[in-house]
Amino acid sequence: MKISSLYFIGCILLLISCKEQKTKINNVNEISNVVNESNHPSFVADMEFAHEKNSVYNNEMICFNLDMTFGKSKSLMKIFTTPNSSSIRVDKQNGISTIMIDGKTYTNADKSDWANEKAGIYTYHYFFMAPYKFSDPGTKWEKLSSMEIDNKQTNRSKLTFEDGTGDSSNDWYIVHSNPESNLVEHIGYIVTGGGTSIEEAEKHAHAITYEDYKQVDAVPMSTKWIFSDYNQETGLGKQIGEGLLRNIDFMDLRDEFSIALTDEYSLIE
Repeated sequence: MKISSLYFIGCILLLISCKEQKTKINNVNEISNVVNESNHPSFVADMEFAHEKNSVYNNEMICFNLDMTFGKSKSLMKIFTTPNSSSIRVDKQNGISTIMIDGKTYTNADKSDWANEKAGIYTYHYFFMAPYKFSDPGTKWEKLSSMEIDNKQTNRSKLTFEDGTGDSSNDWYIVHSNPESNLVEHIGYIVTGGGTSIEEAEKHAHAITYEDYKQVDAVPMSTKWIFSDYNQETGLGKQIGEGLLRNIDFMDLRDEFSIALTDEYSLIE
């Protein structure tokens, strides 16, 4: 896959974060464990409950290895994140490390790669954290009729955003969940940033499929992602990528984020 395509994917779940929570660098070790109550529909709460959101937020940090493949492009990385997404770190196999903290992004990459690194710091982190952000401020939900995908019925709901939320309030996400477990199985989405119309964005809709759930400290975590084309009327199309997650673990904070303040890293935001 070309670099431009990877950059496009890098913007996909930026809106999932909605109104990004920020923490000051000198308070990086003070992580809130409180999950705010919301007035969202019960099916939103059911999905977050199925994904053990409260248990996730009772940890200081999550880390995992991610092996991504898009066409002939392969990328191996290790990702660290606080549950509230206030601090994120991505370490790539090639030695490039990028850290977001206090709403600012730092990297040890060459300046020519800053744009890609800035987009990448959010991308796969938000694919991973999506089920824990459904009730974030600015999210709006609509219950849709069920849809059959791969000979299985899925519950279906549409996520949109209030004006002023994220880069574009015109984006939508269609969440397919298991009717029995309420675990998320697929998320279809469009990206309308940069002036792209909804109609044009829908021609290039994509989806992520969450497979191979495993228990990590009693929390169900998907260990395989499939990326594909998507149509909100017909469902999944051609597969375009795959991600394998390994060594998912909950950890205490150490110096994974504060290292961004050393001379090795440059501020790019």
